[in-house]
Amino acid sequence: MRPEADLGLPLCAPHTASHFHVERRFHTNGIFADIRHFGWTQSSRSVFRPDSYYLDFSIGPRCPTARFFNSERQLADPPGDVVFLPKGGAFATLSEPGEHSLLCLTFENDRAMQLFEDDSVADLAACQDVQIGRVRQGLARLVEELRNPGFGQDILLESMALMLVVELCRHFRQAQYDDRSAHGQMPGWRLRRIKDKIEADLAEMLSVADLAAEIRTSPRHLIRTFRATTGITLTDYIASRRIARAQDLLVRDEAMIKVIAGNCGFQSAAAFSAAFRKATGMTPREYREERGVSR
Repeated sequence: MRPEADLGLPLCAPHTASHFHVERRFHTNGIFADIRHFGWTQSSRSVFRPDSYYLDFSIGPRCPTARFFNSERQLADPPGDVVFLPKGGAFATLSEPGEHSLLCLTFENDRAMQLFEDDSVADLAACQDVQIGRVRQGLARLVEELRNPGFGQDILLESMALMLVVELCRHFRQAQYDDRSAHGQMPGWRLRRIKDKIEADLAEMLSVADLAAEIRTSPRHLIRTFRATTGITLTDYIASRRIARAQDLLVRDEAMIKVIAGNCGFQSAAAFSAAFRKATGMTPREYREERGVSR
């Protein structure tokens, strides 16, 4: 929700609000901070689409009628003092008559973006009640500094904002790891990296040792956690992806079957034919002919 630059409005301003006032504003190196006061005089439903990573802190009690909808379109629990929303999401909101006073932070800073979009924290989800003491304390300190600016404010506020990003990413990264590890599962970033590696190298001889090295773990741990996370063995997953790739190529590529076999990681046309028939109930040639492709 980026307003026009010449209006001088902050990023992610609530355009449906009945009234809106910015008490203090700060911007440096892609970090935007403001203390804002706004409210509604009648019920309002809208969709909030932050185009930057967004963090807010309620100055005083948050209006209890401010609510987000969850993915099932049901009202979620009321937000807490600190709310975090990732970039690019769409969040349906319900606002009843009431007042809000918030410190709002949005991030387009390169260093902050690198942290938020690091592989190990790439599953960042909206959190409507961030329970991180250091983040809450840092936000309260930011409010104080915005209201009572002193020497070196630009440097101090930028440093404090980046500290908040680090604390958030550390928390979410550890939470993801703990959630997976508690059930013997693989963290999301590792699973994505393994699947991406497999897709990129389907034509090659994929070894468990090489895949384990990709995510800096042991082959035994990879095999165990992959199955615990996906419900399928690593070997069966690779085989299924090779067959899926072959089905796609047989329909849209007129290359000879032995060429497709090699492009999908099979050592010979005979091995490919046997594996394909076991998986689909027909030979590669029958599959291609059934779909009207001749070669």
